Amino acid sequence: MAKKKLSIATKLLASASIFLAIGFTPEPAEAHNGEGNWPSHAVGSMSCAGKMVKAAPPRYVTAWKGREMDTVFWKPVLYRYNGSKYEQYKSLADWPGYAYVTLYGFNPDTKPGWRNTSNDGKLNFTSFKSLPAGSYKILNQIHWVSSGSTHTEWSPNSCSIK
Repeated sequence: MAKKKLSIATKLLASASIFLAIGFTPEPAEAHNGEGNWPSHAVGSMSCAGKMVKAAPPRYVTAWKGREMDTVFWKPVLYRYNGSKYEQYKSLADWPGYAYVTLYGFNPDTKPGWRNTSNDGKLNFTSFKSLPAGSYKILNQIHWVSSGSTHTEWSPNSCSIK
């Protein structure tokens, strides 16, 4: 009987489930500079094309103070405007991206930039397809493995599908 290999994202999701089960409150979209609360980072933008929303991973992320290196996971959550507020519309089961980071940003020596958790290739964006007309926003979830902390932050823009 062959053993089933668990993906990095599946392992992380299991370990982070406590944090996600508690829930989260979206943060404003201002860029963070650490401020003693979170390591320095800047979320990516999003765009609409046809019936699809593309979410870009964070432009940069750093490790927690006092750590030379860290592993960070990223997951976008899609929100759609219902006429009075944005409501969660789609969420991915797995974390699509991970990165190895230092106190100065992406680690240039170990698979630099964002990587796809399913195939280890470079990750430029994640898409949500076959969407109905409407206005959309992305809530980014960034998870630092070393601390077990997950931060949520809106992308700096929204977009519409006609």
